Amino acid sequence: MKLYYYIFLVFIIFSEQSYAKIEDSNINYKLKLNILGVHIKIGEINSYMKIKDNDYTLNFKLTSEKLVNIVTSIKGEGNIKGKIKKLTLYPEMYQYNYTKKNKDKNTQIIFNSSNVASSSTIPKFDKNKLTPITDAMLINVIDPITAIIYLGNYTLSNECTNNYRIFDGKRRYNLNYSNKYNKNGYTVCRLLQEKIGGFKLSDDKNDIFKPAQEIDTYFKKVDDSYILEKITTKNNFSNLLIEVSYF
Repeated sequence: MKLYYYIFLVFIIFSEQSYAKIEDSNINYKLKLNILGVHIKIGEINSYMKIKDNDYTLNFKLTSEKLVNIVTSIKGEGNIKGKIKKLTLYPEMYQYNYTKKNKDKNTQIIFNSSNVASSSTIPKFDKNKLTPITDAMLINVIDPITAIIYLGNYTLSNECTNNYRIFDGKRRYNLNYSNKYNKNGYTVCRLLQEKIGGFKLSDDKNDIFKPAQEIDTYFKKVDDSYILEKITTKNNFSNLLIEVSYF
């Protein structure tokens, strides 16, 4: 059960700023899988973002639900730090550590002016089993957490018009806005995933936990601000609901 794929490719996570102004925030995310029309909770994430001068940091912790632990227990934590210049985020370091089936894994990426300076994943993966990633693909990219900070902020995303070039230490992909519409009092912004490199050569079409192909972010307008309330994701075999609460 590849729950961690959802963490980074399905955007289970950190639309860390839902207000027009970037500020410190604590957010809880409840992850629910749609099974035969019923939403079953599979995990929870707590995150904390702090802004000081021109620096931003974000820390998060993930725990899977007991029902998921029967199949595959997973827990993880990570952090990202970078610079903010004129409402543009420039990541400097991204790190994610998680334990799955009592096996520890770690990913770290160092950035220099939006380019990947170095990347390491422990244990290493077999690149021969993945689609290739060239050096040119690692220019002008951001990490998945910084991308989601953008996605959860209606202003930072330029009202859902910016597109994003993302590298997570293994996979290189784009997230592109394809539509924006109103539904039941929400402004809904839809993104589609474009695979670039680092994906399995043999695609397991029967894996219901494969990365999302479609992501919808739901914003509610309160006064002059757009506040993120939920995220939904879809692939050919499963749907995921992420409920967002602030504390």
